[in-house]
Amino acid sequence: MFGGGSDYPEWYRENGGQVVSFAIDKYCYLSARELPPFFNHRYRVVYSRVETTLNISEIEHPAFREGLKEFGPHFPLEIHHDGDLPARSGIGSSSAFAVGLIHTLLLLQKKPINPEKLANEAIKLEREILKENVGIQDQIACSYGGLNHLTFDKENWRISPIDVPRSYQEDIERRVVLVFTGVQRTSSDVQAGLLKEIENKSQAMNKTINLAKECRLLLEGEGDLDLVGEMLVEAWNVKRELNPFSTNSTLESIWKKSITAGALGGKVIGAGGGGFFLFWVADGERENFLKRFDFGTHVPVAIEKRGSTCIFSGDEDSSSID
Repeated sequence: MFGGGSDYPEWYRENGGQVVSFAIDKYCYLSARELPPFFNHRYRVVYSRVETTLNISEIEHPAFREGLKEFGPHFPLEIHHDGDLPARSGIGSSSAFAVGLIHTLLLLQKKPINPEKLANEAIKLEREILKENVGIQDQIACSYGGLNHLTFDKENWRISPIDVPRSYQEDIERRVVLVFTGVQRTSSDVQAGLLKEIENKSQAMNKTINLAKECRLLLEGEGDLDLVGEMLVEAWNVKRELNPFSTNSTLESIWKKSITAGALGGKVIGAGGGGFFLFWVADGERENFLKRFDFGTHVPVAIEKRGSTCIFSGDEDSSSID
């Protein structure tokens, strides 16, 4: 929702950062099994393609390959991935994949892990091993789930759940309109614009941090949710100021159309450049807005309180994340 950009180590190690975000009920599913000894390959990974190899180093999918090198077992393996949402769309799918992959591989080896360690390992995989230009909020959100306030300070991060009554959470969910624009892009490429001369963007970055602070106070005080729309307008202006690659003529046209259709505010989710828009509407106005807006693919969402979770295991003693 607010504070994006301040979760990059290039910024927060010197200046600190804050984010308010929530996990949604859309998932990356990963399943894995030890491969029986009847095949001519040792590894089979299934996503939009099917790869069969004798060695991990031969796997072309970067995250599968490096994830298996770092966390995989020493026995032959088959692993499948299915996602509810498209890749390269700014909705955190790459971090959901990283978190799910690591969790799956460790569960397969009966190795315990908690949300903090899982988030840190996913951050390491994406940033240090894969060398992606990504922040660290998505990995934390996928590991923990829920509606949270995140703070970043030098080498550390902290998560503070924002606990609200069920009725207030439902009010939040009624106001959220998530729309896929159909424009896909690579977050790492777009975010290069944010990181360029980031030390000279302190004024804009402090604005987005202040929005995160204001949002936390508003939600904890069960304040007027119409105000979130105004805050999202400001957040969209700040995002464009921080990174010119976050927007383009197509996205500007979509945003203007949303305001004409009755949105109180909105912004592109994630790095920008395409992907998903989050729009905010008045209570009870979602259907009217969608009729007037009539663009893209609407994805109904709710806040997901669970983080990465084991949903099936053949081992009765195995459990979901600690």
